[in-house]
Amino acid sequence: MADFKKLRRNLPAPPTATEAPTNLKTPELVPMDGRSMRATGRTHQLATRVRVEFYDELRLYAAQHRLKMVEVLEQAFEALKERGIHKN
Repeated sequence: MADFKKLRRNLPAPPTATEAPTNLKTPELVPMDGRSMRATGRTHQLATRVRVEFYDELRLYAAQHRLKMVEVLEQAFEALKERGIHKN
């Protein structure tokens, strides 16, 4: 069975009677965790099959430049659009 006495020791003291009315009117602050702070706005998944050589080169380039693989792909796509190069 869980020992809740240990949990109670880590909780802050409850607000006093004079603090409670103002405490209830203020908005609750959501604690920020590392995942929320690193949010990138990328919500859609993109899955594809590539050659082993391409994957290895992409991964190595990303690691050498301290980027995520998706960041390398995004930057490459932007550069491709700027240059206007395409194959028919």
